[in-house]
Amino acid sequence: MKKIITLILSLSLIFSLSINLSSCDRDYDETEVSAAAVSLIEKSMFLNDIYWGKGIPYIPNSSNQYCEADWSALYYLGFETIDELKKITEEVFSKKYCSNIYSSAFPIDKDDPNFQFSRYYQKYEDEFQTIPVCIMVYTKFENMLPDKVEYLYDTLTVTHSERDVVYVKVQAKVTRDDGNSQIVENVIGLIEEENGWKINTPTYLKYNDRRDEYEDLLEKNK
Repeated sequence: MKKIITLILSLSLIFSLSINLSSCDRDYDETEVSAAAVSLIEKSMFLNDIYWGKGIPYIPNSSNQYCEADWSALYYLGFETIDELKKITEEVFSKKYCSNIYSSAFPIDKDDPNFQFSRYYQKYEDEFQTIPVCIMVYTKFENMLPDKVEYLYDTLTVTHSERDVVYVKVQAKVTRDDGNSQIVENVIGLIEEENGWKINTPTYLKYNDRRDEYEDLLEKNK
């Protein structure tokens, strides 16, 4: 019995140590993370506009809520198919974050109940979906990011890590169409995958009409 109790205690200690080791926050090179963050955040601005902002320009057709993407615009944007857009997206965002984007932006198939609300879908020439024809754009999508965002990269600092994610803090200038602007601080997570650092959290920002009230409240509560 004594041997059994000793074995149980030993196994419990090993299990406890394994949990503690697995929950340790990762080490990182601050210079490397800072450089990756600046590059990735800048690239993410383009993708934010594609998925949540103005989106891909299309050729108007009043008879359908989905219209064909403008080929000249696609040439300028640097992709012609959904697969090519996904490849660009996966160079910037983590696998987990990409999955979240794709679940709302693209339908799984035409039988998907969310198909009619998907922002884009790939049109094919054949039933086996091997010959892409064009990207179809949902024309009723409302621009969720109407403001201009300019990240102030000289304010970027690496703050800490939580498990595998390293966080940076950076300020951005958010400007509305009427010219009003505000400085916003954003905390962005990055994770290192097999092909390099990727952004794991949103980088988009919006002007907040009540931000001044919020900051005044914080000041009073200090």
